[in-house]
Amino acid sequence: MKHKRLTALVLAAALVLAGCGGTKSSSGSAAASQSTGSSQNAPAIAVQKERITEQFTLEKTVRSEWGSAQKLTIHVPQLVCDSPDAEYINDELAARYAAEYRDYESYPQAEVSQDEWCPQIYIDWDAYWYGDCVSLVVSSYYGGTDPIYSQGWCFDFAAGHKLSVTELLMRMGLDPDETQLAVYRAAIQTFDRNMVQQEYYDSLRESGMLSGMRADTLRDNGLENLTVLLKNENTVTLVAGYHTTAGSGWRPLEVELPLTSAAPAKTPVLTDTYGSVSVLLDGDIRTVTIKHTPEIIAWAEDYDIRLDGDVTLPIRNAYNNYIDVCIGELGASFHPVVYLLTEDGFVEYVDVLRCLLYGQSLLCADPIYIANNGTALALRDAEVSLLCADGTETELAPLTAEWNSPQQVDSTGSFSLGEGEDWCWLDLNSGGGCQLATHNNRYFYQGAVTYLGATPDGTALGFSLVRDTENGPEWVAFSAALKLDYRIDCLILTPLSGQNPLTNETVPLVLTHSYG
Repeated sequence: MKHKRLTALVLAAALVLAGCGGTKSSSGSAAASQSTGSSQNAPAIAVQKERITEQFTLEKTVRSEWGSAQKLTIHVPQLVCDSPDAEYINDELAARYAAEYRDYESYPQAEVSQDEWCPQIYIDWDAYWYGDCVSLVVSSYYGGTDPIYSQGWCFDFAAGHKLSVTELLMRMGLDPDETQLAVYRAAIQTFDRNMVQQEYYDSLRESGMLSGMRADTLRDNGLENLTVLLKNENTVTLVAGYHTTAGSGWRPLEVELPLTSAAPAKTPVLTDTYGSVSVLLDGDIRTVTIKHTPEIIAWAEDYDIRLDGDVTLPIRNAYNNYIDVCIGELGASFHPVVYLLTEDGFVEYVDVLRCLLYGQSLLCADPIYIANNGTALALRDAEVSLLCADGTETELAPLTAEWNSPQQVDSTGSFSLGEGEDWCWLDLNSGGGCQLATHNNRYFYQGAVTYLGATPDGTALGFSLVRDTENGPEWVAFSAALKLDYRIDCLILTPLSGQNPLTNETVPLVLTHSYG
């Protein structure tokens, strides 16, 4: 492994790569990947050094045609392996990091005076090994206040195959689902801690930016988007991140996970019951149970909500750590809302009735950020108040109604799916209006959408639509998570629950962005 030459400004990045049909390392542990100097591991380390070299190197200060100077420190790696996967990774590295700077090889070295400001660009790499597998990490920094950005590639030299992050983590003995949940929680908690310090989150909420940033934080922290670092034999570090309003809008976040089994951290079991609704928070179990009582049966007539007996539903996106929970009401009729107090002193809530209007998916809405640090929740008559560290109380029902108010929808535009008699289309506007047609315009719906919460599948929306028929209006209600994929110019729609006219399946739909 080549000794890194980055300055102190550049963080050392890590990758996991391994040998291409070569001699296996003497140990399958992460410790064998490091240059310990041990004579026992020396043969393995020598093999690993030969498996990654540099395909492009440039260290030079140059002047542009406008006369400004710029310092370039560029080191682009390559895998020494003749497999198709290795060739693909090498080509990708060359296109992403080397192509832009090859012309500078012919530029003369520029002289820079002591008082002349000279921006700097760094691209460098590092590799961390797990047996014959490697995580190759390229770190890049292009000046300004933005942090260093890391991108990783995982490769198995023994098989000559590219590895997914999930495959590499499974080889280390980690459960992908548990790992993914740990990353989501770390990212969302960091995002919320950052946002609660902002003075202008109200405008972000009203514009839809807050919900979009929260959803994007989850979306961009899928396991396959992360970089793997092996810093020692006992832990693996995943480079995740969260969205902000500063700079480029992204800040890295390192999530450290133990490779050795350890007793799970004990968290308090939190419960509460109000009328026909109860909540349970017990480790990873976060559920709401609704009893089939007369007040719930009345929902069928009042809201067209029909439950077949008692139901227990998971809270889909409760990612924070909680210290208290309390259920109260919102409005005159039985309208239960579950409030969850985070360890950072702000409040999340699940508007049970509101979510059930669009099917049986319970989602946490965006947190109610309150400047006064909350310490406990208390039921006052039928409504819940937040007790704050300074001795004040904040009534949560008015804030809940405010947070429930219509927000702009970020996944706007016109989208289509299928062809011929199966052709469908969907149109969303930023004000929350919606039109939808199926079966080549034979069935036409229109109505509104309501923001429900942020999920890894995108922004969760509740749809309330009506279709005119010979027998009068026909109402449909459903929920779905939507996210725009700008790489393929498509909308990914993941059904959550309810009567979705587009599909009876739960698999994501890919709708093409329509123009004109």
